[in-house]
Amino acid sequence: MLPKPIENLINQFIKLPSVGPRQATRFTSYLLKRSNNEIKEFARSLIYLKNITQCSLCYKNIETQEINTLPLCSICKNKKRDRSIICVVEKDSNLEAIEYTKRYRGLYHVLGTDQVEFLDENFKKASHLSELMSRTKKDKDIKEIIIATGATTNGDTLALYIMRVLKKNLPASVRVTRLGRGLSTGSELEYMDEETLSQALIGRK
Repeated sequence: MLPKPIENLINQFIKLPSVGPRQATRFTSYLLKRSNNEIKEFARSLIYLKNITQCSLCYKNIETQEINTLPLCSICKNKKRDRSIICVVEKDSNLEAIEYTKRYRGLYHVLGTDQVEFLDENFKKASHLSELMSRTKKDKDIKEIIIATGATTNGDTLALYIMRVLKKNLPASVRVTRLGRGLSTGSELEYMDEETLSQALIGRK
């Protein structure tokens, strides 16, 4: 019979995606060996997550800003960015991977959901897809939308779905593209090397 604090922590870890009982037990065992200061820092990091909000334009995660103001991330605030292009990504890590290439200077839209969730009937409610539709209809400066999903089966399905919805709702003058096939099949964006992802951006079609 495990002590209650250990059992409780294991049960919390099990709630995380793709974490089973064995891995949760390993995480707990690791933390048990840490110093009090390290544990306190770990706990503070979890608590500070509640200070995270989302950019009101692209839905990237950012730190909470002043009350009574619409929060904007540094990218959306940057007037030097090309506001005629929006790159649609699934999550923040995909955005960061594209930014690291330094080849893209447009804006973003973060769906905030994984590919596998697309298969769920609640995808439209769970993601920021409806906000993307509203954004593209309101902003007359948009000339191109890049669908930047991974080169997996679910990623391809998601991209085709978004492209179909966009093309039904956007004027013909707005170009809807996908990343080029520099990405190998089965690849997730955040794991791509800089050169491969750069070529995928350049070769979009």
